[in-house]
Amino acid sequence: MKLEKITKYLEKKYPLKNVEDWDNVGLQIGDMSKDIKKILVSLDCDMEAIEEGIAKNIDLIITHHPMIFTSLKNIDYSTVLGEKINKIIKNDIAVYTLHTNVDGSNGGLNDYILKKIGIESSKKMCLNDKKTNVEYGIGRYFSLKEEISLEEYIGWIKDKLEINKVILYSKNKIFKVKKIAVVNGSGGNFWKKAKNYGVDLLITGDVKYHEAEEAMENGISLIDLGHYSSEKLFMELIENDLKELESEIEIQKFYKESEFEIY
Repeated sequence: MKLEKITKYLEKKYPLKNVEDWDNVGLQIGDMSKDIKKILVSLDCDMEAIEEGIAKNIDLIITHHPMIFTSLKNIDYSTVLGEKINKIIKNDIAVYTLHTNVDGSNGGLNDYILKKIGIESSKKMCLNDKKTNVEYGIGRYFSLKEEISLEEYIGWIKDKLEINKVILYSKNKIFKVKKIAVVNGSGGNFWKKAKNYGVDLLITGDVKYHEAEEAMENGISLIDLGHYSSEKLFMELIENDLKELESEIEIQKFYKESEFEIY
């Protein structure tokens, strides 16, 4: 199948109009006329994923995080980025990225996370009011049918998302939650928007110290899943999407352990 057909299919599901202004998605390296038989889906296009792609004769790597964020003035093979680009081109691998468009679009990553934790109905939450519409919003907020203790809900989240450890920021650890927001990736700065919607608990990743302090002082508790853990379902989501093409393409997922260990 041609790469162009695959990208058009994915961009129909996750429109480019839903990409944040600062983001860089789409084809990063490659030729739209390339025939694709093997795809590797990975959160990052790091050296480990590239080596995996080379070893398995992959034609296309689909990532969540862009390998190239800003314009390049040169490609120096002595740098890590230069070496990665060199290896990708030498091995005739295409690289395609879905980032904020898959985060915020209907049926995208946040909705998939909610599906995993048993939430059927939610509303969208977006920091950029200009982009807020019925089809887009990076965050989601919802109400549980009944209140649940914070401790019990943490256990539920860890179980459903298959996460071993989380970080809790809360002034009051013994209370019940009902209205909750979810933002995959680095969403600690969404706490103000969440407060506007009456949210008790924000679930996200990569929470900064001052974000946590401000949120707690304003009565918002946060669960930090870790950036990787909050987005690892991307691989499963895109694999499911690609299977809908009903092609003979071979799809593989590349997982890695979290970059950090909590002892």
